[in-house]
Amino acid sequence: MMSNKAVAGCFVAAVFIFLFASFSLTNQNGSQTVELHSKTLPSLTFNGYHHYDDLVQLFQTLEKQFPDFARLGTIGKSVKGRELLFLEITNQVKKPSPGRPKVKLVGNMHGDETIGREILIYFSQHLLSTYQTDFRSKLILDTTRLFLMPSMNPDGFENSIEGSCTTPFTLRKSRENQNAVDLNRNFPDQFDTPLQRKRRKFQPETKAMMDWIKSQKFVLSANFHAGSEVASYPYDSSKTHRSGVDSQAPDDAFFKVMAHTYANAHSTMHNNNKKCGDDYFHDGITNGANWYDVPGGMQDYNYLIGDCMEITLELTCCKYPKALHLKEEWNKNKEALFQFVELVNRGIHGFVIDGATLEPLENVTVTTAEIPKQVRTDDNGAYWRMLVAGTYTMTFYKDGYQPSVPVVLNVSDDHHIVHNVTLFPVQSKSDVDPVEPEDFKHHHYDDVTSFLQFYNHQYPKITNLYSIGQSVQQRELWVFEITDKPGVHEPAEPEFKYIANMHGNEVIGKELILNLIEYLCKNYGKVKNVTDLVDTTRIHLMPSMNPDGYEKSREGDAHGVYGRSNGNGVDLNRNFPDQFATKDPKPEPEVAAVMKWMKQIPFVLSANMHGGALVANYPWDENFPRHQGRRANLSPDNDVFKQVSLAYSLSHATMSEGPACGDIFQVFVMANTICKHHSCSNKIFYQDGITNGAQWYEISGSMQDWNYVNTNCFEITLELGCVKYPNQGTLPTYWQDNKHALLAFMQQVHKGIYGFVHDKAGKILSGAKIKVDGIDHDIQTATDGDYWRLLVPGTYRVTAEKDGESQTRSVKVEELATLLNFTLNVGSSYTSNITIQTTTTISRNHIFGFSKAFVFTSTVTSVVALICIVCILRLFCCKRSYQQPKGFHRMNGEAVAYFDEVPKGLSDDVVNEYHDNSDGEEVVFIATKQQI
Repeated sequence: MMSNKAVAGCFVAAVFIFLFASFSLTNQNGSQTVELHSKTLPSLTFNGYHHYDDLVQLFQTLEKQFPDFARLGTIGKSVKGRELLFLEITNQVKKPSPGRPKVKLVGNMHGDETIGREILIYFSQHLLSTYQTDFRSKLILDTTRLFLMPSMNPDGFENSIEGSCTTPFTLRKSRENQNAVDLNRNFPDQFDTPLQRKRRKFQPETKAMMDWIKSQKFVLSANFHAGSEVASYPYDSSKTHRSGVDSQAPDDAFFKVMAHTYANAHSTMHNNNKKCGDDYFHDGITNGANWYDVPGGMQDYNYLIGDCMEITLELTCCKYPKALHLKEEWNKNKEALFQFVELVNRGIHGFVIDGATLEPLENVTVTTAEIPKQVRTDDNGAYWRMLVAGTYTMTFYKDGYQPSVPVVLNVSDDHHIVHNVTLFPVQSKSDVDPVEPEDFKHHHYDDVTSFLQFYNHQYPKITNLYSIGQSVQQRELWVFEITDKPGVHEPAEPEFKYIANMHGNEVIGKELILNLIEYLCKNYGKVKNVTDLVDTTRIHLMPSMNPDGYEKSREGDAHGVYGRSNGNGVDLNRNFPDQFATKDPKPEPEVAAVMKWMKQIPFVLSANMHGGALVANYPWDENFPRHQGRRANLSPDNDVFKQVSLAYSLSHATMSEGPACGDIFQVFVMANTICKHHSCSNKIFYQDGITNGAQWYEISGSMQDWNYVNTNCFEITLELGCVKYPNQGTLPTYWQDNKHALLAFMQQVHKGIYGFVHDKAGKILSGAKIKVDGIDHDIQTATDGDYWRLLVPGTYRVTAEKDGESQTRSVKVEELATLLNFTLNVGSSYTSNITIQTTTTISRNHIFGFSKAFVFTSTVTSVVALICIVCILRLFCCKRSYQQPKGFHRMNGEAVAYFDEVPKGLSDDVVNEYHDNSDGEEVVFIATKQQI
């Protein structure tokens, strides 16, 4: 064993290391200092319990010392007039924080069950005092509004006796409130009979708590008790009111996660093995009703009426342990408290706004098709939906508004998903005329840059401006993104792109894209079809793929080639790797950038905008072997390509009529004499305004063919006018001719099938192949395990395949995209990458986002603490423990005798009536087994 001198030396060394580190930090670069909270509390003291007056004084002190972080409040008064105090803790506590989730922790509901009361007091002190030094405390206070109520029953606590491990009948008013009513049997119960509803008399403490729950929209909650050691989750009661059978809530899976999280992080709860009498709980958790039936419990009321996920935590076998055990109990619960509160970062959350006024919408119903439980938005339009990992279909609706389009979201255990929604009033959506573009002129490179920067600045919530690279002459290849969550790929939301000005002297597409940007931005939130499109699609718009060629082009050019090629004189639409070529050309900078971009983003549908004709052209662009005459070469997805091409041509003012553009294509091909209902010579006519590329004229190395062969993306080429570089005065006409077609083509991205592929453990599978019987073209799932597969209406057999495992399903495809998920029996090594993308600037004085001072201090402190622990362990070989007598916070028996008739389930509306029937008689409960 280490000698006392050695221990002393060890301790002195540790202190010296700490002081040296502090001095080094203080003098680092002559200015770096460690910034600590100016009003840090002293270490926690465990000298005794806090009685009512002590609690008032402590919370007033905390509020005064931490005015930006702590606010003292009350929800009402007890029977004897004591305030039902809570301490709200969050960063900038006096300022509103819409969307920040609210978590409440309530203790001492039974007055003589006291440990929860004290650990909540310690938790409040710990969070406030360690905000500057503990990243977990900081994260909680920066992202969560935490409400701590140490005592819901202050009268009962003052009647209790320290050291009493059970509740003697003579001290009934210690467990219960001053009116001798058990508060955890005093809430409305979903299985109450009409007679029971009439007879319930709600106590002042219960009334105050119900009002608080209904007004605050808490997300997560825990109710702390004692008398056993277990995490109990809803439901607490059932129709039969017989114990031993689970009464499962719709969110049973997440309730189990909550219970396991606390029990596993608690020092001993998860090892519960008949520690408190005869009860045994596997892994330290239990369904409440399975343990024993509790009608009128608070956790069920939270869930059914407040949309709040609450569980009940039994912390000690002894209800009111001696104060000498407080420190030990705090240490047993500290980590569990942190992990429990951190659960609020799971699932899906966001805002719902009014599409007409852009104001937040309160009480919007949020439904999840897979779980029959609704939640509602708060007065800021915010909602939180706690969920385990899985795929969920969500819909939002409110009276007087059009329901949202159902959206499929893939939830992981590691991240929360932000999903915002816009709802439109039923009466106003058709009354709004869209705002038309006004900027009709030719835009050179600098003009384009200014235009894009302006709209990105004006509409930051729905736009993102980025460059995918540079041209030969170092001009940026700008892309303008429009969507409800710019910069983020939302799983199951399709990606769409328009690319224009690939040939520098073909300019109509470039100007139409700028018109489209103006149109979408100005009408978002006002015109329903625009808002729906932006909310459900990630739209990428590239005005110019060849800005160098454009700068050399000339206005008025009808069918020339000056400016057609890039800065190196290369035709970019002949520069892509070709499926039939024996040798690929060296890609130009513009082509290399576009190919890299297409590999990074899972595009579903695209159009490449050209000029010099008026037609929608679809793959393939060439035959093999080449030069077989004007012969169509159809891709495996010819039906889909014709469908999307017709969507554009039929919506265009004149394209579907197949007008000819004279013999201007003599530059490329010999004249054609194909006509329909026309007497024409040396002119080209297109049936319904569409054509197969190879049948029109063959080219090698085209962008549309490369898209289809190498990515999931279906791309066509749009020839938008007979004149390549029309005079500026004609631009408004081009917009009017094309605006409906531009929108109609984008909406084609929502055709076919879509969904997720995951393994049996719920982990998403990226890179899984999606095969359709009869169509020799496969696509792959994206990084988030999602896919979109364009198909025409019909019935299909679809297979998902990865690592030799596959699943085949039949699906009927109609007008709108059909959801089709797959589950494969493969390993669970594939993990979700769903994340919330943010822009963060980290200076050189930070490591992993934390200041060097913070990281250095934390490291040194950990070393010092480790040294001290080793010293102490060498001195003390064992730890003293205490044994508590048996005791339970509830009645340990069945409750059939409580009721006059067989209870029936009630709707939420009926449950809401309880609060209005507060003048009835008190319900007297008679247990079938003696209460301990």
